[in-house]
Amino acid sequence: MTSNDQQLDFERMRILYSSMNRIFIGGALLVLFLSFIIKEHLDPDLVLFWVILTLSLYVPRYIATLLFNKKVKNKLITPDNVQVWESYWILTTVPVLASFSSLLYYPLEYTQLNIVATFLIILASGSVLAYATSIKSIAVSFFMIYIPLIIRYFTLDNQDSMVLGVFYLLFFAISTSYARSLNQNFVENIQLKINSENQALQDPLTQLWNRRGLYLHLNKIIPRAIRNKESFGIILIDVDEFKAYNDTYGHNAGDDALVNVSACIEKEARDEDLVVRYGGEEFLAVVPDTNIEKLQSVAQRIFHSIRSNTNVTISAGLAVHSP
Repeated sequence: MTSNDQQLDFERMRILYSSMNRIFIGGALLVLFLSFIIKEHLDPDLVLFWVILTLSLYVPRYIATLLFNKKVKNKLITPDNVQVWESYWILTTVPVLASFSSLLYYPLEYTQLNIVATFLIILASGSVLAYATSIKSIAVSFFMIYIPLIIRYFTLDNQDSMVLGVFYLLFFAISTSYARSLNQNFVENIQLKINSENQALQDPLTQLWNRRGLYLHLNKIIPRAIRNKESFGIILIDVDEFKAYNDTYGHNAGDDALVNVSACIEKEARDEDLVVRYGGEEFLAVVPDTNIEKLQSVAQRIFHSIRSNTNVTISAGLAVHSP
């Protein structure tokens, strides 16, 4: 998975978990409405049990949301480890939806069953908007609501229920198509936002991160290094006599030299390293989980690559941050 995909997942999960307050309020209101509808036809103790059970099943989801927001704030959840939180969301969603769908199989009169079914359709439709950034969550929501609903109506022994069963089956197909389209639009908009932000953090000539991107990265890596008692290093690289190079060969050749130097540095850096155009002819590499010996080895590889593939020379300084 690329860093761009990871950033996309991170933004999707932030939006998904930000909807929890609205989902909880909407779910509580739906529980109250449904309990009012079914209380005339079921044992009051059974209705009370269902209300308490359903509301209590929201608690794990609410706790997961609080943990997610806290961990994001403390930078414990990052783009490279956020994906598991989509699974947590789904796992805490299934019991709630199962409780709602169970009403379809309570001994209700046909009229009340239809009212319950209508409210469940509203619940499924609301999940399309609430879970719009997670197609997996939408799919689980639809499966947990529509499948029991369709089965229930097809198993009733009357013609009207069969007609409604077919209607709900068609509505399920239409809603699925709409949900897929809405999710795609949401994801595309998030991707456009990420691309726009990344462009603001990139150097247009070399396509490396710029100094702004470096500072954002350091705001993450320094607290993590202190928290985990890890070290990281930096290599600051300067192209020698670059002004004289420009005066001799021209600015276009100078730009080409900078592009070639940046390519050499990126080639010798690891996937987890960050390479930045720090200034006009200055580059900086941030190398996590390293020591001075490893850092010297990386610098030597960069020296050798630039010497072999360009007609410029460089000077470099190394430093290691430790807790």
